[in-house]
Amino acid sequence: MILWSILIGLAICIVIGMPISFGLGAISLFIFFYSDYSLSTIVSQAVNGLDSFPLLAIPLFILVGEVMSAGGIAARLVRLASAMVGFVAGGLGQVAVMTSMFFGGISGSAVADASAVGSMMIEPMKRHRYSGPLATAIVVAASVVGIIIPPSIPMILFGVVTNTSISQLFLAGILPGILITVALAATTYVQSRKNGPGQPFALPELITALKDAFLALLLPVIIVGGILSGVFTPTESAAIALIYAFCVSTFVYRSLTLKRFFELCITTGRLTGVVMLLLAFASVLAWLLTANMIPQQLVVSLSAITDNRLLLLLLLSAFLLVVGFFMDLTPAMVILAPLMTPVVVKLGIDPVYFGVLMSFILGIGLITPPVGTVLYVGCGVGKVGMEQLVKSLLPFYCTLLVLLALFIAFPGLVLWFK
Repeated sequence: MILWSILIGLAICIVIGMPISFGLGAISLFIFFYSDYSLSTIVSQAVNGLDSFPLLAIPLFILVGEVMSAGGIAARLVRLASAMVGFVAGGLGQVAVMTSMFFGGISGSAVADASAVGSMMIEPMKRHRYSGPLATAIVVAASVVGIIIPPSIPMILFGVVTNTSISQLFLAGILPGILITVALAATTYVQSRKNGPGQPFALPELITALKDAFLALLLPVIIVGGILSGVFTPTESAAIALIYAFCVSTFVYRSLTLKRFFELCITTGRLTGVVMLLLAFASVLAWLLTANMIPQQLVVSLSAITDNRLLLLLLLSAFLLVVGFFMDLTPAMVILAPLMTPVVVKLGIDPVYFGVLMSFILGIGLITPPVGTVLYVGCGVGKVGMEQLVKSLLPFYCTLLVLLALFIAFPGLVLWFK
């Protein structure tokens, strides 16, 4: 009864356009009011849900991405990507994909990736005979890499709500992130080769760009290298990355002022507040579900349908793809991950593998209509219509779905570095 109340309540929220965080709060109040639970439990569980040290990494990585964009680091990464792959047919498209991988290796956010890379790459691509929808589609599709290659904000959320190692999630995202980048680069080549060759390859320019971006490239090395070596945790890596990005942008590149940094902190605070409010009420619902043994009941129900791991993953993946059409990644992750993870673990599926898979599937949802957040960001930055953009994205959807099938069929592709 409780699970159905939550699902029906979420459906109503989506239909009437109520923010999911407010909807979760209203659903919690409704269930508590008509049950024997004390209302004070809502407050205590909401606070307990936010009392987690790893959650501190979310605002820190968001702020790192903001500092990158405003402090000149992102622009240097674009120049490096241009020198590396700009000579390929449809070179600017390849540059956009490569830059998204660089940027995603620091910010951990698909929205930040699409916004930053799109603002720098879409207009130049239009001037080089790319249609507006195609240029925007390349940037939007490539933004999915930002939440797979470490660091990843969705993986941090998954780790917090399911008690899964965030460090192992980050490590497991390395190879899938690289494979997604290569696949999207190949799709971009096919879609944009009619635009002719890019700029001629110039070794001196590559060397110069590499020198100019050297300090920027140290950021992902600090984040991933520190975690791999065990020197610091993902949260500590976020703090160190922020200090490093701030110092480089302010004192070396001299493109970030204290006033601008303060404005970025305010923006980050607003974004973080939305995520934390959502997570607080999701924690209340998670407590309700656990207290009523809903996850255990789901395990029994799904086990009765099938005990085949592959079939179960296909069913859950199809369900998550549908969810991604109507719900943003963050609420979908914090609501569904605690429900689904016990089910897959019961059948012997590695929770780290499922965390990466879930992040990827919900990441696809970010670029699909009607609720895809990154889709709307792309329409705004690229100044294109939704229908035109979705049409140009069709080949990229196919590529991402093929990759999803490969990750399901060959789990070793995800767990290679774990």
